[in-house]
Amino acid sequence: MKVLLLTQPMPAAPFIGAISALAPELELIEFRSGLDDATLAAVDVAVGWSMPPGLPARMPKLGWVCSIAAGVEKLLVPDLAPHVVVSRTVDPAQAAGMAQFVVTMVLRHARDLERYAAQQQERAWLRRPTPLATHRVAVLGTGAIGSEVVRWLERVGFRARGWGRRSTETLHEVLADSDIVVCALPLTEATEGLLDARALAAMPRGSYLVNVARGAHVVEADLIEAVRSGQLSGAALDVQRREPLPADDPLWSVPGIIITPHVAAQSSTEVIAAQFVAALRALQRGEGVPNSIDRALGY
Repeated sequence: MKVLLLTQPMPAAPFIGAISALAPELELIEFRSGLDDATLAAVDVAVGWSMPPGLPARMPKLGWVCSIAAGVEKLLVPDLAPHVVVSRTVDPAQAAGMAQFVVTMVLRHARDLERYAAQQQERAWLRRPTPLATHRVAVLGTGAIGSEVVRWLERVGFRARGWGRRSTETLHEVLADSDIVVCALPLTEATEGLLDARALAAMPRGSYLVNVARGAHVVEADLIEAVRSGQLSGAALDVQRREPLPADDPLWSVPGIIITPHVAAQSSTEVIAAQFVAALRALQRGEGVPNSIDRALGY
């Protein structure tokens, strides 16, 4: 069986090593722009992060695409044949790491730690009332990551709840009843640009946003305006529409917006390899591929 590695911009070597250790019989091919049609025509499976446009048409044998991440939107290109199964990585450690990152950012905001960091620069030893943080937190997304984020927030005293497409409340109703909003949604046509000027205006004045999903969920110009006007007190953005974020992007210089370079959590190559090989064995036995997604929904 021939497997194409689509891990760019990450190097393929660690994935090749981890997969080969578990399934040495596989022929693993690292994607390069110069791969010839004959090589691509023999590919049975693709595993990776994103699918270059036009590539699926050159792989007529392709039957399965396995994402090395929880999100699959970069693999769902228009020319991917309808019969191709798409699956994702489900890593409990990644969900816990994501939740840990969210709790860190939410506590930093709720306990006003940014103010004390500024005071330290001023050498000002000033104490302010710091009540117990019991803020209302809405976590957008009720999948493996969103559910874990809710559990972690509850453990440290926040009044957290999840919201998803099956929720009885509308998005704006949930936003209006939340002091802090965490985005952990999959990126689909329905969720792209979901957090726009109208959504941000629905949040209570002075509320806070944390985004650990995808940058395209947020209309960044609207967010900048909301923070500068005081509608939002700030935001923590681990993801941005443009990654790497260019040095001249206005997000960098907005007081109250924290930028981190997509580091909330990542699955290990060992976990990815183990799940890929386990799914491959299931496929070879004639069983369904674990963690396959509904392509119509995008997750």
